[in-house]
Amino acid sequence: MKSLSLVVTAVNLFAAVHSIKPGDDPQRTLDQAAAGDRIVFLPGLHLHAPRKHRSLLYVDKPVDIEFSPGATLKVKDRSTVLEKTPEITTDHGAPKTIDDFSVGGDYDLGLGPTIYTIRIDSEGKNGAPDTFTWGAGKIFTLEQEHVPITGEWQLLSHGVKIRFEKKYGHSLGSLWFLSYDGPETYGIRIGHGTQTDYIENVRIFGKGTIDLNSDNNVEPSLLVKDINACILVHGRVRHVNIEDVTMTNTHRSVMVYGEHTGKFLQGGATGPGESFDAEDISICRTRTLNPRGSGYLLGHPSHRGRLSKVRCNQNFMETATTAIEPNFNLDQYEVIGNVIKSEGRAIHCWRRSTNGLVKDNVRIDDPTGKEVVMVNAPGAWQPPENIVLRDNRNHLSEPLGYWASVSGGFGNSARGAYASAAGGRQNEASGPYSQAQGWQARADRPGEAALAAGAFAQVGDAQSSELTAKALTTGDAWVELSLAGEAGIAIAPQTTAAFRLLIVARSESGLQQAAFSRSGVATRTTDGVSVSAGEAGVIQRTAPEFETAVSGGERLRLLVKGPPATKVRWVARVELAEVRF
Repeated sequence: MKSLSLVVTAVNLFAAVHSIKPGDDPQRTLDQAAAGDRIVFLPGLHLHAPRKHRSLLYVDKPVDIEFSPGATLKVKDRSTVLEKTPEITTDHGAPKTIDDFSVGGDYDLGLGPTIYTIRIDSEGKNGAPDTFTWGAGKIFTLEQEHVPITGEWQLLSHGVKIRFEKKYGHSLGSLWFLSYDGPETYGIRIGHGTQTDYIENVRIFGKGTIDLNSDNNVEPSLLVKDINACILVHGRVRHVNIEDVTMTNTHRSVMVYGEHTGKFLQGGATGPGESFDAEDISICRTRTLNPRGSGYLLGHPSHRGRLSKVRCNQNFMETATTAIEPNFNLDQYEVIGNVIKSEGRAIHCWRRSTNGLVKDNVRIDDPTGKEVVMVNAPGAWQPPENIVLRDNRNHLSEPLGYWASVSGGFGNSARGAYASAAGGRQNEASGPYSQAQGWQARADRPGEAALAAGAFAQVGDAQSSELTAKALTTGDAWVELSLAGEAGIAIAPQTTAAFRLLIVARSESGLQQAAFSRSGVATRTTDGVSVSAGEAGVIQRTAPEFETAVSGGERLRLLVKGPPATKVRWVARVELAEVRF
C-alpha cells in the first residue's frame, strides 16, 4: 500500500494548475490543458455566453475543475432569446393509436414563451370526425373544446397552425405539447452524447457557484428534449465526482443520462442502434438554490442510453418543482441523506428506474403532508422496479416521538415514544412502543400493532390490531392484565371491538401451568365499556384455581387469578377488530 501511495503522489506532482481570472476564456484554458490537470476558477464573476455544445465550459478529458470561494460562473444576460420554431413533445400520457400531428404557421411571439396543449377529447362516431381541445399558456391550459379535425391546417392563435393527417382513428386522451421557448444552456457539460470514447475521471468541486441566470434569459420549456442544467453529464462518461458546489437559477442543477441512436418507440422502447452509456457518477454535498426550477435528473426519457451506478447523497436543495428525479434507464443507484425543501415533489422515481436505494432523506418546511418519495410512471411507460425505500420523512408532517421512526410511505406519523409507522399511507403510531401500518391505521394503545386498509371517515375507525398484556399473581386474588407501562385496554368512543384472547400462565416452580382461549365483544357507550363474552375455553390447567374473567367499565378489563400462595406469571395475546360509527 505504501508504494501505491507514493506512485499517486508522484503523478499529482506533475499535474499543472491553470488559474482562470474573471474575463479569461475558460474553454480556451481547458482546451490547452493536459489530461490530469487542474482548472481553478478564481474569486469573482465569470460572465460568459454558451458556446461549445451550448455550454460555458465543455469538458472532454480527465481534469479537476475547482471553484474557489467567491467564484461564480454565470450566463450573460440575453444570451438566449425567444425562438419562433416550436418543439413537439408527444411521448406523454395515454398510448396513441395514431401519431400524425404536425405544426405550422408563423408564431407572432405575442404570448412570449408559451406552451400549447392539444388533446383528443372525443373519438368520432357515425361519420363524425375525432375532436380535440387546445389552449396556450401554462401546461394543460385549455381554451376551446371539441374542435372537429378537418385533415387540413387549422389555426389556433397568434399564427400557430396544426394539422392531423387523418380525421378518424385517434385514441381518446392522446396528448401533444408545442413549446415556444429559448435554446438550452449548460454551465459545465461533460460529453455531447455520442462521443465514441469514454470521457472519465472528471472532478468538479469547490465552494463557488454556477448560475444560469434564468431571470435574464429565455429558457427552454421543461417539456422539451433538452433543457438547462448547471452541470450536464451526457453519453459515454464515467468516474465523475461533483462535490460541494452551489447551483442556482436554472431548470436543473445536475442532469445525467446516456444516449442512443435508435428510433424512439412509444412507452420507452428504442429501435436498433448504438447505445452510449454513462456510469459511476457521484453527486455529493452540493447545494441547489433554485426557487423557480428543479434539482437533479438522473436518466431521461428522450436520451435513452443506459445510466448506472449513480450516487446522489448528502445534498441540500430548495426547488419550486421536483428536487430529485431518478428516471428512465437508470440502474443501481443511491439517493441517501438529502435535505429537501420543495414546493413540488421531493423525490420522484418516475418511469422505469431499477435497483435503487432511497433512504434517510428529509423533507423540510412542509406542513401540508406531502410525501417524501413518489414511485410511478405515466401512461404507456413501465413503472420503476426493485426500489427500496427506508426512513424517509417529512419533518413537519411526520412528527416523531422519542426514538420513534417513520419508514417510507406517505403522510405517516410516529408520535409515541419508540413508536414506528412502517410504510403505507396516513398511519398514526401515537402510543408508546406502538406500530401502525397499511392505510389509515391508528395505534394509540401501548405496544399495539395496528393494521388498516383505509378508513370510513377518520383514521383508526376500521382496523384490526394485536396487543400483548401481562400480570403477576401471588395468590387467589383477581389481578388485571395490563399493557406496557401498566396501561389498560382502552376502547374509543362510538366503537365496537370484537376480541379474541389467548392466555397462558406458569408458576414460579414450573410445576403448575394453564392456558385459556376466550372471545367476545366490547362496546363503548356514554356509560363506559360494556362487554359480552363467551365462556373461557380451557386449553389446559393443572389446578382448578387457575381462572380468567372479562369485564368492562372504564375499559376492557382482562382478569386472572391463580392458586393460593403461588407466584404465577400471566401473558395474553389480544386480537381486536374495531369499527367506529
